[in-house]
Parts: sequence; structure tokens; C-alpha cells
Amino acid sequence: MKFLKLTAVAVAATVLSGCSIFGDDEITYKELQPINATVTPQVQWTREVGDGVGDFFSRLNPIVVGERVIAADRRGVVAAFERNSGQPAWRVDVRTLLGGEEEGWLFPGEPLRISGGLTSGGNRIFFGTENGQVIALNPDNGELLWHTEVKGEVLADPAVGDGFVVVQTGSGNIVGLDERTGEEQWTLRTEVPALTLRGTSAPIITNGGALFGTATGKLSVAVLENGQQAWEARLAVPKGATELQRLIDVDSKPVVYGSAVYAIAYNGQVASVELNSGRVIWQREYSSFQNIDIGGGRLYLTDVDDSVYALDPQGGVEVWSNNDLSGRELTAPVRYKNTVVVGDRFGYLHFLNASNGELIGRLEMDDEAYVAPIVSGDTLYVQLRDGSLLAVGI
Repeated sequence: MKFLKLTAVAVAATVLSGCSIFGDDEITYKELQPINATVTPQVQWTREVGDGVGDFFSRLNPIVVGERVIAADRRGVVAAFERNSGQPAWRVDVRTLLGGEEEGWLFPGEPLRISGGLTSGGNRIFFGTENGQVIALNPDNGELLWHTEVKGEVLADPAVGDGFVVVQTGSGNIVGLDERTGEEQWTLRTEVPALTLRGTSAPIITNGGALFGTATGKLSVAVLENGQQAWEARLAVPKGATELQRLIDVDSKPVVYGSAVYAIAYNGQVASVELNSGRVIWQREYSSFQNIDIGGGRLYLTDVDDSVYALDPQGGVEVWSNNDLSGRELTAPVRYKNTVVVGDRFGYLHFLNASNGELIGRLEMDDEAYVAPIVSGDTLYVQLRDGSLLAVGI
């Protein structure tokens, strides 16, 4: 479920979720139908990472660093496991590293509210919190390397590269930090409308710049050296009579493919943009707040109605679509071997044939897959809302 940022718009949030507070309408979704399964997903191992993310909006995801997979929960636990066996390598409660109190059974500590991450680079792992903290740990042992505070919630993955860590905050600030020390180097301020979707675009670093989406329907780039804006490309224009209809957030993480960068807007379009100039190469009308993926010469996306699409990234021509999972609150898609994988809020992983979109496999899990799996080698790593971490193969 995608949430609005303003607490005063609970009715609007209810409308977005498909519910009604004025009648007996229920959330509608498609029931699963029998499929001709040609792949058989298997759970290789399962571990627990703290208390998970609860019912809060989150894109907190695991990450693979070397031979380990590292994951976190919202309260402050970060843990590493051997990626092949799932054996624990280390576990820390970041609240104690920062001088606070670890959660106990009698007096639960204040949660750290980890919400953005995890990412890695320069032999460090990075994440952000709803409290406006950015934190770096040693991936070998969980040692605290540095922490700093920024103005606003960090709800998406930090970007790491060329000596910088770049985060986008919920208040519209793009902040460049020194990768080694965490010291702030620059801040670029962007406009944030009064009503936006909860969440922000995760920046990426490439070609000396930090690319990011904005709450005003744009894809933009900041020069890494000084934070100056180099160009921006519009992916959506506000339309409609209500504030809900005029939401145009670009919350997807940009994806670079060849000489172009790709992103998608809510109530807008998916677009291919020239990396060096910001010139829009093509646009097609699709609406989403989820990340997109590119692999095997195809661009994959899930839209706001939970249909899954494959497009040709060269011209945006639709190759296939699948609406068999409508209303199931799908994660972003990921390309895995010859399949495209999405999770849903009912605790299933769905495997689609990457060539034609046909459902060819399914795995039932114990809780909601709230964030897209990550792919490393022959394995999918899936984090569930209750804190379970699964290694899955086919």
C-alpha cells in the first residue's frame, strides 16, 4: 500500500488504498487461479531480522556484500548472514552503537525507524532513518563508522559513488555527504507540493552526477561536485479537479541503460531520457510509484493497478502485459534468470515468463512481501514484513 504524507488526508489515503469509509465496499483483488507451473521455487533457508517493519510504509531491503547478505529491521537491528548457508555472521542493535538503549522485554527502547537502505559501497553499508539520520557501518562486523543528521526523513536508498553518499529527504532536500566521514558537502532543495505520496525516489550516481525523481513529476540531476542542478526532464503534468488526481510523484529509482536513463511517474508516464542532456527520447502513459527493472533487453514495471508490463527500452513499445494479479499490491518487478518476479501483500512470490508474461511459478510464504526481492547470482533474497529473510531458488 502507498500512503499519503499528510495525516489530515486520511480519507484520501483510504481512497488511494481502494477502501471506502462511506459504505461496505471492500478492497477488490483477483483470486489466484491454477497455473501451468514450469518452475518450482524452493526456500533454501530462512532467518529472522528483528521485528521487521510492522505495518509501516517501508522500502527497507536486504543487500548482498561479498559472501554475506545483510538486512535490518525498522527498530534498529542490523544482521549479517552467510549467503549460501544462512548462518549468522554478526548482529548489532544500532541504538546501542549510538549510545541509546537496546530494546528489552520490559522496557522497549525507542525505535531508530530505519527506512532507507540498505546500500553498500567503499566497504561500507549505508542506511537512513525517518528521524533524519544517515548511518554507515562496517559490513565485516557491524561496527559504527559514522552517523550524521539531515533535514527530513530518509525514506529511500542512499546512493554511493565517487566519494559521495547522496540521500533524498521527504522535505525535498538532495544532500551530498562525504562517503568517508559523513560530513555534509552540499544541499539542493527541490519543491514539494502540499500533498504527495509517501516515499521518495532513491538517487543513483553516474557520470559525475546524482540522478533523482521529484515530487513535482520531474527527473533531475545534480552535479556531484557542488550539488548544482544540471538538467531536469518532466515526466508528468498535474491534471484533474482534485488534489489526488494531481499527484505526480516520481518515486521510482532511475535506471541507466546504455546512454539513457529511465524512470516512471505516478499519474504520469514512463520515459527514456538522454543521460547527458535531459532530452526526452520517448514517453509512454503508465502510472506507478514502484521501481522499474531492465534486463534481457526489456524494461519491466508494475503499475498502480498491479498489472505487470514488459516494454522495449529502445522505443517504449509494449511487448507483453499481465493483469492476473490486479489488486494484490505487488512489489516492483525484478528479472531473475528467465523469469520476472513480484511479491504481493498476501505472502506470495509470483514468477512470470520473461518472454511472454505468463505465470509459470508461485511460492507461498508466511507474510507479506512488501519490497521487491534482490537478485544475487542464482538466488533471490526476500525480506518479509514480519522480519523474515528468505533465500529462494528455482
